[in-house]
Amino acid sequence: MYLSLWGIPHLGNYEVFMKVLTGEQIKCLEKSAVDNGLFSYIDLMKNAGSSVVDIICKRYNVSGRKVCVISGSGNNGGDGLVIADLLRNEGAFVTLYLPFGTPCTDTSKSFYDNVSDIPVVKFVDDNYDFYIDALFGIGLNRLLATETEELINRLNQFGGIKIAVDIPSGLFADGGIAQIAFKADLTVTFIGYKLSQLLPETSDYCGEVIVSDIGIKTDGIFSYKTIEPPKQKLFNKNSHKGTFGTAVLFCGSYGMCGAEILAAKSALISGAGIIKAIVCDKNYSAFTSAVPEAVTVPVETALSGAPILYDKTVLSAISKSSSILIGCGIGQSDEANLLVKKVLSFANVPTVIDADGINAVARNIDILRNITTPLVFTPHPGEMARLMNTTVSDVEKHRVEYAKKFACGYNCVLVLKGANTIVASPEGEVYFNTNGNYGMAKGGSGDVLAGIIVSLLANGCHPLEASLTAVYLHGEAGDRAAKRFTGRTMTPSDIIEELKFISF
Repeated sequence: MYLSLWGIPHLGNYEVFMKVLTGEQIKCLEKSAVDNGLFSYIDLMKNAGSSVVDIICKRYNVSGRKVCVISGSGNNGGDGLVIADLLRNEGAFVTLYLPFGTPCTDTSKSFYDNVSDIPVVKFVDDNYDFYIDALFGIGLNRLLATETEELINRLNQFGGIKIAVDIPSGLFADGGIAQIAFKADLTVTFIGYKLSQLLPETSDYCGEVIVSDIGIKTDGIFSYKTIEPPKQKLFNKNSHKGTFGTAVLFCGSYGMCGAEILAAKSALISGAGIIKAIVCDKNYSAFTSAVPEAVTVPVETALSGAPILYDKTVLSAISKSSSILIGCGIGQSDEANLLVKKVLSFANVPTVIDADGINAVARNIDILRNITTPLVFTPHPGEMARLMNTTVSDVEKHRVEYAKKFACGYNCVLVLKGANTIVASPEGEVYFNTNGNYGMAKGGSGDVLAGIIVSLLANGCHPLEASLTAVYLHGEAGDRAAKRFTGRTMTPSDIIEELKFISF
């Protein structure tokens, strides 16, 4: 068990997590619900189809619009038939396309008569307002036939809004893609997220993903969880700066002062009581002008640009600290590597290792074997590849496996950054983040995240709770910044600014 140093319950700031399930788990849950008399398969198909239509009608005006429902011959196609029937009742002009012929499962057959008066076309053209993909769902377990591949490719080139039922056709539920996949603007999925909706190779095909509750409870059957909004904490009126802890930052080098400024600002705004920053003397004026609230410890700047720290300086800096952040912008010089090794050897409070701190550890991974203080690593895929001695491409294909392996192997929390950032615990729990946007893919965003984490650790949060909360807040602030400006024009500083308007 990963023990809290502060005596607080594990993940005490969270109540509910949305589940991520495999295709086989979904089938087992459906079968169990039917076997136990909670639903019939017909009920489940009605619930699925009606939930899709409810979401569509809340998002779009379908009355008088042309809709083509592309239905397969299995149960996903049956969902499509229910959707076609209900959309017709909402005033849409609905057309069916049945590329594999009439339904072949008993459940989907039961809905076929309901749509006997809906036109069935022999060819789909670029003449519809909506295209609804109900070809395969999670049942796909093979490569696509040439004709199906050509159909999906043609659909992807059409205008109109594209909606996938449960999962875009061409994706495998547990990750991976057939030769091609339907490129959805919106995916309405059932019961829980599927892994392919959260992984880099496949998530772009899903567009926005909405999980619809069709009445089946997951209970303890799931593989992973998503990161949900934390509960807002209540604070004592008589709190003082010591209540919220001291975060010590070993960051920045000559030419990379901005990384330390961003980390310090985000840590302040995230609620640390005191920020103590180790600052290269050549950066002192720039840093204190940008972050006047921080306590600074000026140190000599090496020829490489890295801060020079002696044992006495390090020990003095961390003597009354509550948490430590090391790595943002320190560079990859010999002096920087020595600094990381020195800080880790003395650290006795929760420590966040980011950026060049990770690169230093990757050069001598065995130094982690003798460290007992709680660690949080925050690598991007390139840094993760160095930690695991592999390639970025390999990391992106096996994000879950590498995150779990590192977190469990080194008894730390691992935050693998990217779209749908993964947080892995020392016990092998894996959490996916579902907010955030492409505008956050800019230098400096990671420094902001590291600052939030070290601040929450200074407040006394459990390392896993601090990481989950920080990742969610980072994504939420990023989404707010994108709405206020645009994804293209927003900056990491805008993310920090938006943090001020989020209660946590």
